[in-house]
Amino acid sequence: MAWSAVTGPCVALVLLFFGSTFCTPSGPASATCATLEQSRFFGVFTSTTDLSSTPCSWTLQNPDPRRYTVYMKITKPTDSCAPRQIKTFQFDSFIETSRTYLGMDSFDEVVRLCDPSTTVTYLESTKQFLQIRKVAPRNALAIVEGENEVSEFKAEFLVVGKRNPSMHACKMLCQWLEMCLSSSTHDYPCGIMNTPCQCWEVPKRKPGSYRGHVFEALHFDFAHCPPSSLSLSAEGWAGWGRWSVCSQECGGGVQVRSRTCQPDDAVCEGTVEEGRSCNPQPCIGKERNKSQGLRAIVGMRRDNTDDANHGVVATQTDAKINEWTPWSTCSVTCGEGWQGRTRVCATSSFSTQCTGPLRENRPCNNTAVCPVDGAWDEWTPWSLCSSTCGRGYRDRTRACKQPQNGGQPCTGHTRQTKHCNIAVCPVDGYWTEWSTWSACSASCSNGTMERTRDCNGPSYGGSECYGNPREITNCFLQECPVDGRWQSWSTWGSCSKTCGGGIQQRQRVCEGPFFGGEPCPGETGEQRRCNEKRCPEPHEICPEQNTGDVVWKKTPAGDMAAVACPADASGLILRRCTLDAVGLASWENPTYINCVSKNYETIQTLDYISKAQQGQSVDGVAEVISRLRFSSDEGAKYSGDLLAVMEILRNTTELIWLLLTCLPLFNDPQNYVQTISNLLKEEHREKWEEAQLMGATVKEFLRLVEDSVNMIGMQMSGFQDVYEVTENLVLSIHKRPTSTSSNFTFPVKGWRGMLEWFNEFASKHTYFPPDGNDAFVTGIVLYRNLASILSFQSNTTLLNSKVVSVIVKPTPALLSSPVEIEFPHLHNGTMNETCLSWDESESSSLLGSWSARSCRAVPVHPFRTKCVCDSLSTFAILARIMDKALLPSVTLIVGCGVSSLTLLLLIIIYVSVWKYIRSERSVILINFCLSIICSNALILVGQTQARNKVVCTLVAAFLHFFFLSSFCWVLTEAWQSYMAVTGRLRNRIIRKRFLCLGWGLPALVVAVSVGFTKAKGYGTVNYCWLSLEGGLLYSFVGPAAAVVLGITVELLRGSAPPGPHLDVRCPGHHRPPLSPLSDPLRRL
Repeated sequence: MAWSAVTGPCVALVLLFFGSTFCTPSGPASATCATLEQSRFFGVFTSTTDLSSTPCSWTLQNPDPRRYTVYMKITKPTDSCAPRQIKTFQFDSFIETSRTYLGMDSFDEVVRLCDPSTTVTYLESTKQFLQIRKVAPRNALAIVEGENEVSEFKAEFLVVGKRNPSMHACKMLCQWLEMCLSSSTHDYPCGIMNTPCQCWEVPKRKPGSYRGHVFEALHFDFAHCPPSSLSLSAEGWAGWGRWSVCSQECGGGVQVRSRTCQPDDAVCEGTVEEGRSCNPQPCIGKERNKSQGLRAIVGMRRDNTDDANHGVVATQTDAKINEWTPWSTCSVTCGEGWQGRTRVCATSSFSTQCTGPLRENRPCNNTAVCPVDGAWDEWTPWSLCSSTCGRGYRDRTRACKQPQNGGQPCTGHTRQTKHCNIAVCPVDGYWTEWSTWSACSASCSNGTMERTRDCNGPSYGGSECYGNPREITNCFLQECPVDGRWQSWSTWGSCSKTCGGGIQQRQRVCEGPFFGGEPCPGETGEQRRCNEKRCPEPHEICPEQNTGDVVWKKTPAGDMAAVACPADASGLILRRCTLDAVGLASWENPTYINCVSKNYETIQTLDYISKAQQGQSVDGVAEVISRLRFSSDEGAKYSGDLLAVMEILRNTTELIWLLLTCLPLFNDPQNYVQTISNLLKEEHREKWEEAQLMGATVKEFLRLVEDSVNMIGMQMSGFQDVYEVTENLVLSIHKRPTSTSSNFTFPVKGWRGMLEWFNEFASKHTYFPPDGNDAFVTGIVLYRNLASILSFQSNTTLLNSKVVSVIVKPTPALLSSPVEIEFPHLHNGTMNETCLSWDESESSSLLGSWSARSCRAVPVHPFRTKCVCDSLSTFAILARIMDKALLPSVTLIVGCGVSSLTLLLLIIIYVSVWKYIRSERSVILINFCLSIICSNALILVGQTQARNKVVCTLVAAFLHFFFLSSFCWVLTEAWQSYMAVTGRLRNRIIRKRFLCLGWGLPALVVAVSVGFTKAKGYGTVNYCWLSLEGGLLYSFVGPAAAVVLGITVELLRGSAPPGPHLDVRCPGHHRPPLSPLSDPLRRL
């Protein structure tokens, strides 16, 4: 069936399809057999086309269930039909993750596709999606292909707007509704519950009345009425109409008039028409039949009326009246009817008029009784829904008046039934049948198979589906062939030779193959050369050496000999044999990095770790720290003792940190900090150097200090501070709640026990803690001599400050304000101070683990430097050793020298021809050249006097003066050029003004600057010029900018056309010619 698109404001259709299968979930994203219908108001669905395979589905989407309703007409299959293979349902939405249909409602009980009692079924969908799904039978493997397949069935769908539906849509929907209700039964109700269309028009009321369910039309034919009926009253009649034209012009005629009964459905008694005589004068030469004229008028009136003539009464008298005609046939063949007869009035001009009626009616009684057909009464109102929720049904009935006297019975149904849905019942979610198992994931050995199921619902507050939508099971088809696999190689055997090239061998075993696999490729054994170094010559072997209690045996160069440590220590003393510069073997100094004194070894063996882990107490930890402190006070005899102390501290720190929540608080920070300080004693410097040469680094020490600060700080309460001052380090720990920001200054003035070596140190740090923690800990550690241990001093660089560590826990990702640290210098005669921070990720750089990326240096004093750093770390200052005979760079010397020689040559030329070019402009030019020459000389001197505070200050002040003089002399030349053009240059007073501007104004600016700043800012640590801090540099930039502005103004004024003026010249006086150097800026 084809239907053109219906255009209407309230009818629209958007169809969305997504596949759904039995073995594959039929969600909107399914990629199985699927058909999409879109942008059609009416469509036809065919099972053979849209459900061509199993599983398969067809889905229709209602674009807006609040505005549209979907109706469907399904023509059932006529042949074979497999029950429950075709599923029809509606739902609101589908959740892919949990494979759940929301608001799912089945239409299977409405459709009944395999029920042969009806051939067509109808349904009405009010939800978002309507789906027809073809699923596989439960025992799909046992069914032969082609059997129990559902034969072809068709469906038509129609989308109708709920408000103002179109005429075409309503026409088709009403047809469907009429057919649906006509075929509905109590067991098979109609699936269309409501329609927005008016499918039955209210019949227009015709004139008449209903009496006993029989309509009586008001149609009277007084021509067939008995004579007695003509004497009815005139009540209900309208007024008489006008008299018609006389039927004869002479000899007597007839005029007729009529009236109507109002209203149309009223019953009136009386005469409809009446007549009268007219034109009685005799005719001359004419003779007419008056009765024929009257008959014509009466006939004409009959033809012009819808009903039969109700009777005409003649008013003529004394005329000859013909005889009555025979009675006519009875009007009906059965029941009561009427008979009528008529007569004619024959008159002439000499006779009188006829009197009496021209027509008579009489009843005729027929003995035959008329048959009466059966008639339906009106339908009763629809009954209440049979169910208070969910899908029920409602019906209505009508009664048939039984036929009489052999009439036809009533045709049609006495009852109509349709589905109804008063309220939605809560529907618990339920699982569909499991899909068939998928193919095994592996063709051999162990694999997995999977099957899925969908959750229908829940809807309207029902319970969720319990269980998993997916089930996986193991499968095994056959054993896979396993190739042979080599086991790991055995260790290399001993070398056949100790030197000069030998052979080592190793073996491996092949495991397998199994089940027809491939054997192991390759050989079962391999060999390699070893000890290929040549055998040392006698002079390349360190001789046996006896050093008191220790005997060092012969050892080839490059190898290391080992002997037992002294009796008071455990471990081995190591000593390497190396070749010197001339190729002779010699012993290096022995290293004691593996020797640990007995007292430290005893502390290491204490069973404090197991007791603390069992939750007994931390008294054993405190005892270990106390004994360790007193042992370290006595010093470390071997370099291995330093490593042993660090290991014990690291173990106790980790133990206390892990068991912090379940053990009493550890409250012994003094012994802990003093032990760390003892590691940095001056007497341990050589031991630290020895440890670093053997591979031990200071990274572990700095990490130990950081963990210690964190451990002590987390046991403190909020707003608590800890200060520890020792001989080799100063520690400051602060704990603050995260709700407040804190500003920390180190050291705090007035500390007890403040030592002179850290009195001049200054650090400032403001920290805004992040969210997510209750408190944060800030620690600052200043080391007295760690710089000598960390120093990588070379011929040109060294660490020129003490080392300080700034620690914050939890570590912030980004600081809200930088860390400011002011370092006093440890050494004089250095330059180019650079702020460094400790960064373990920079171990491959030229500075080792030091990095200069996150800090910048701000010179404060020749012997102090401020570091501003953007991260938390360990900080120090790197400086370059200044060479006493350091000269300016070659580029600077060449540049300044060439410039000065050129200007000096220019001055000599001007002086030699002075009597010819003597002028104001020449004087200005010579002074300008002198200021530039002096500036170049001061620049070269300042490069060598950066460390001499007095000389550097003087050089910076004179540089300030001569630079400003150069700008001022250029301004003077611009002023002189303007006055020369305008003719105002007349006497020596002008020359004095030039000298005041060129030399006096710069001197005044420098004098005021020196007076206000007290020469502070003239000269820095690295160069002899104005300091960038304090704003002193603006004393040069400001005047220079003013000079440039003045030059621009003078040039603009000089280039303007001169106005009229009087040029008065004295006798014998000539204006000097203008210098060709007209652009002062080019000379500068």
